[in-house]
Amino acid sequence: MKIALLGFGVVGSGAYQIITSQPDCGISIKRALVRSLRPAPAEGLFTTDFQEILQDPEIELVAEAMGGLEPAYSYVLAALQAGKHVVTANKLLVCHKFAELTQAAKTAGVQFRYTASAGGGIPWLFNLLRAKRLDEIQAISGAINGTTNFILGNMHKNNLPFSAALQEAQRMGYAEADPSADIDGLDLCRKCALSATLAFSAIVREEDIPTAGIRHITEADIRWAEERNMTCKQVMGSRRQGDSISVYVEPAFLHADMLEANLPIRSSIAILEGKYVGRLGFFGAGAGTLPTGMNMMQDVMDILHQVGRLHCFTEPARVDNSLLQHTYYIRGEADIPEAQERGDGWLLTKPLPVAQMHAMAREAEKAGHPLFFASIAQE
Repeated sequence: MKIALLGFGVVGSGAYQIITSQPDCGISIKRALVRSLRPAPAEGLFTTDFQEILQDPEIELVAEAMGGLEPAYSYVLAALQAGKHVVTANKLLVCHKFAELTQAAKTAGVQFRYTASAGGGIPWLFNLLRAKRLDEIQAISGAINGTTNFILGNMHKNNLPFSAALQEAQRMGYAEADPSADIDGLDLCRKCALSATLAFSAIVREEDIPTAGIRHITEADIRWAEERNMTCKQVMGSRRQGDSISVYVEPAFLHADMLEANLPIRSSIAILEGKYVGRLGFFGAGAGTLPTGMNMMQDVMDILHQVGRLHCFTEPARVDNSLLQHTYYIRGEADIPEAQERGDGWLLTKPLPVAQMHAMAREAEKAGHPLFFASIAQE
């Protein structure tokens, strides 16, 4: 199978390296779309003209590794409509355009795969769909944002303040110059939306998900958790609640004996809970050139060997975040009558609905008194 890459940056170059190191895998990369021509690792590989890829009948599949919404969406949609399979690692694209792209693939009779868009190198979405074939997914959860795992890991392990841990993440390439998408939970929100959509066979939108980040965490919060044998992680969660689901992204204090609490600094984890299989965890490198490139190319291999099928959901999920309650640690100016314990600048709530806690935090932020809060995870 001859394929083309859209983008030759971190992920695209990793995909190219993997495929060229496996000459007998049945896949060859004919073209790679780049913004401007530069020396290529193979003659004739690079092009700046997408039409050269779209109109080439030898290219059966397009692997999108550009990132962003445009022009990625226009290119991917055009490729599907032209009868070419598509794989992508672009979580923003899949989250915002899931229904449109899966419908376009269904109409054209081709495949659209996106395993690397949530979890980087972890085959999380692939195995979520595999488990779902004969099981009923009850819940999903995870810490699959590599930037916040790196920051929080350094705050715990190396006693770094948040600002220093963030600077180290930026220096190492784990965080962007503008880290807002990671530290405010937006990246994890998109991964959560996609994961929940697949788990529960209904469209979960970003705006359905109450989302809080770690921007306001301090060393005092880390110490509070450690004194109680807990670790802070930025987590996603979604659970079936009758004919509705609950879904959220927020910091959580995890007890030290929980699997998620013991992640190495550079790792991520995603967990499903099935009616029959119970709890399954998928752990590994949640980002990176070769891990993410490998997961993309595994999608290509699956299409080549006709493994799996297209999943196309159009109905919106029924989301009700009043049904799920957490006990919360809060630091900041908060007048919460449900407090069960108070300390120097912090309090511990009685169980509160997720929707209520997030609403209170948004109001405090608007009033100029931002809170840091974290749910206390059940063991």
